Amino acid sequence: MAPEHATGLGITGGTVMFRPVWLLVAAGLCLSLEGCSNEVPRTVAAVGQTTAAVPQHAPPASKATSRPAVVSQQATVPTREKSPFIVLAGGDGLADDHLVANLATALERNRLHLRLERSKGPERDLLTLLNNPSIDVALIPTDAIESLPRQVRAGAHERLRYLFRVPSQRLHILARIDITNIYDLNGRKIDIGQPGSGSYLTARLIFDKLGIKPEFTTSDQATAFQHLRSNTIQGMVLLTSETSKEVLAFEPGGAYHLVPISFETIASPLEELIVHYAPSQFTAEEYPNLVDHGHPTDTIAVSRVLALRNWPEGNAHYERLADFNEALSTYLFEGLLKSADSGTNPAEQALGWKRFRPTEILLARRAQQAEEHRAFEEFTGAQGACPLPDAAARERLYNDFLAWRKARGQDQEPTGSGLN
Repeated sequence: MAPEHATGLGITGGTVMFRPVWLLVAAGLCLSLEGCSNEVPRTVAAVGQTTAAVPQHAPPASKATSRPAVVSQQATVPTREKSPFIVLAGGDGLADDHLVANLATALERNRLHLRLERSKGPERDLLTLLNNPSIDVALIPTDAIESLPRQVRAGAHERLRYLFRVPSQRLHILARIDITNIYDLNGRKIDIGQPGSGSYLTARLIFDKLGIKPEFTTSDQATAFQHLRSNTIQGMVLLTSETSKEVLAFEPGGAYHLVPISFETIASPLEELIVHYAPSQFTAEEYPNLVDHGHPTDTIAVSRVLALRNWPEGNAHYERLADFNEALSTYLFEGLLKSADSGTNPAEQALGWKRFRPTEILLARRAQQAEEHRAFEEFTGAQGACPLPDAAARERLYNDFLAWRKARGQDQEPTGSGLN
């Protein structure tokens, strides 16, 4: 879990300052704007701090050097161009291709490159990540770890870390209308996808844990749709992070529907497996032929992450992946890893998995910056005596304030738990 950040005391790098102190300074800065004119001066006389090249403040309570600082220190040293980052992905078809393209764009903007290795299924991908050092990152459903042999699974949690969450995949069970819930699949013939696929893995895990014993078939998706229409099978399972065009095109008429899966009903029987899943829904807007208007169909979503090996800090692989993490950070919260269907927040914790340390630092830093900016905007907006003319002026004043606070934090000794 990402380290907690102080929101009420303004804790930065071991120095503790109560927010009222810096809010008063903000007022002083505001009053220094030459009678609240529209022009922010290049220097702020009240604190004697220029606005040029405001340094990026370090993450709270961390000994790690920020990645931007490392880059700037090495900028004058000629280095070989980094080899492409190898990402193992593609199990979700076009959705994953789009995600990989976004990752590649973020890396290219930082003069880094990506090479895609096609997924061979969650279990094989996970074993490849664990055993092949040339693979940098793999897009993995978190329940894949449950498929590993018991003796391998025991140490896998410590050998793996993750960067961010990516759009989850929702579990679709398309079946005949007489199958009203997941337990009605007991004894029925259903297709769970080809061996090694995500649907195959997740279906077997869930049905086994729930004590449901269908008769499984394992076809490609197109064949499974044909078998369902011909009543050769009574249901089929698929996973996708976006609305499935194949399911969307399924003919109306009331003979088929998406089987509801109540998260609350299955949570207890799934026991420790439930950390990999979350409640979700299908709506009539998505699947008008299969879901009644005004009555969404409950289902579950399978959590997925960008996973990597837990290399020791200082190792060349660790530093390489820290660069990968930093390159994504600028674009992370601009829709890079989000999906309109899943609404996944990349900063959310993936339960049961540990996050890569540089990512923890990055998220803590961003959370601290967001809190500081929110409090600063709230303060300046509440004063009334000094309305700032536009967003650019507010940003310049805010940067002046951060520069002042950083300089003051460097000058003062840590004061312990607070000031009287």
